[in-house]
This record gives sequence, C-alpha cells and structure tokens, in this order.
Amino acid sequence: MEKVKAFFAKYIQILKQNINELREDKNALIFMVFLFLSTCFWILLALSKDDYNTELDYPVRFTNNNQNELIKVDLRRDLTLKVKGGGFSILKYQLNDQFLTESIDLTDLPRITMNETQGVVLSTSQYMTRIEGRLANGLSLLDISPDTLFIPLEEKISKKVPVRLMANISFEQQCQLAGDISLNPDSVLISGSQNIIDTLQFIDSKQLDFEDLKDTIVRNVALKEYDWVEISPKRVVLNIPVEPFTETSVLVPVQSLNLPDSLDLKSFPSQIKVSYRVGLSNKLFGSQDFKVVIDFNDYNLNKLPTRLKLKMLKTPDGISNLDYSPVFIEYLLEKSCK
Repeated sequence: MEKVKAFFAKYIQILKQNINELREDKNALIFMVFLFLSTCFWILLALSKDDYNTELDYPVRFTNNNQNELIKVDLRRDLTLKVKGGGFSILKYQLNDQFLTESIDLTDLPRITMNETQGVVLSTSQYMTRIEGRLANGLSLLDISPDTLFIPLEEKISKKVPVRLMANISFEQQCQLAGDISLNPDSVLISGSQNIIDTLQFIDSKQLDFEDLKDTIVRNVALKEYDWVEISPKRVVLNIPVEPFTETSVLVPVQSLNLPDSLDLKSFPSQIKVSYRVGLSNKLFGSQDFKVVIDFNDYNLNKLPTRLKLKMLKTPDGISNLDYSPVFIEYLLEKSCK
C-alpha cells in the first residue's frame, strides 16, 4: 500500500516538473496520457487485492466524572491499529479520517500508584472487540499499540477570582459614562491543577471593541479560555452605562487652610472658575459643592513665595473632566482684626 502511494506521488511530481515540455511536444504528451491511464489501471489492480497489512491512527478520548480529580495528560490520544484487508478499504481510512473518537471513561476504574504518581492503567487489548466492530467490512484488526496505557491523575483545586474586562471603549461626541462599568458576576470559579490555579489572580474577558457609544450597552461576554483550567460560568453580562453630558462652570471662593488666627488672607483673585462635565441625569452643582483652598502647612510662613498654589479639597460625585484656573494666585496676608 505504501509503495502504491509513493509511486503515484512520484509520478505526479515528475508530471509537474515537465509540464512545459509536454505542452510543446505532442508526442510526449500523448505518451504521458497513456502512461497515466496504464498507471491508473495498475493502481486499481493493486488496490483490489485483500492481503495488505498497514497501520492506522485511532483516536481515543479520556473522560473522568470524579469532581475531585484531573487527568494530567492530553485528553485526546491516538492508538496505532495494525490491520489487514483490501486496498480500497485501507485507502479510505488513509485518505480521510473515518474513525469516530473512542471515549474511555476512567471514573470507576481502579487507581494505582506508579512512580509516586496516582493514575489508571488500561490494557488496550480489552478494547479490541469494540474497535474491530468499527472497522469497515473486509478489514481485520491484528494488534493495538501501545498495549498498555498509564493515565496519570491529580487532585483538582478550585478558587474564586475576579473577572478583568479587556475592552477598548470610545464615546460619541457629547456622550460619556453614566456610572461604573459592571460585570455580572464580577468573579468566577476556576478549577484545575494547583500549580496552574495558584498563578491565576483574575480571568480576562475576550478582547472587545466599542466605538462611538451613545447608548447604554448590555452584552453577554465570553471569557478567555485557559489551557487546563475549568471556568464557571464561562460568560458574564457586561453593562456600560452611557448618557449625554453638558459642560458648565461655577465661580468658587478661595479659602485658607491652616493659617494662624492672627492672620487673614486676601487672594487675587478671590474666586476662581471651576469647570466640569456632568451627565444630563445629574443636577448642576453650585459653588458650595466645591472647596478650593491654600494650605499653609505646605509653606514656611517666614519664606512664602510670591504666588501660592491652590488645592481642590472637595468635589461632588458624578462629575468628570474637572478643571480650574488659575492654579497659582497672588495674595496678601494681613493681621486679623478679631
């Protein structure tokens, strides 16, 4: 069977290499056509024989319903089947993956310890009857290798970790967040091998892109998959609250902080302009909602600079893009008349 395949592949390769010469030489082209036809007849005769021995890959998959254990190897593995049969039957399996994956349940099989590792030992010969029943008519199963499989197991551990949103978000003009972005649930249960689970401090969502948002988004979001890690649940609900906003400003008086009672502050200017952005669902704020000060604990009263820096000590919730000017002001300190 392998000789047939090799011969056919070699013939095609030669044909490709000499295709330009064949186009120019009609006699050579006619010769190659008849050679091709005779080769096809020879292959058909060869495949009609029923005494070929060959090897086929047979996929198996391991399952384990024990919630406290993990299979430490790849869940899918290929066995090698030595079969005997007709050329056409064998060729069908070699050209196409005709086998359905065999599922082997390890749940109730006895556990043994080998080289300080607990696991399950499988004798593949016990599956010969089942596997042979899946072969096409005209094929017989001679042998399976390897004859023994050791499937290592280990303890499964679990812990809860937060979900981290991976997203690029932009808003349409005059629109902004109307609150905190939320994920529900905001944490998930992960399970797996201890050496893997101990390294995970959070689970990422799959990468998302939201452009020019103008309305609130509620979306079911898939989480990133991690090798050898079970995640529950595998999806979370994302909420991005969006609303239009307005930009406004208010005049706020400058106050002193930590100034001795014996002194009074006169600032120039005596009030500053504070601008901010606020969603239309919120009220507009007044000067009493802000507090701007000069903190004299930041200075040596005997060596004061010519200008002092302002601090914003109080701002209302629900605003963004806060700005104020000026940042430095001139001043005059006078003895208190109190």
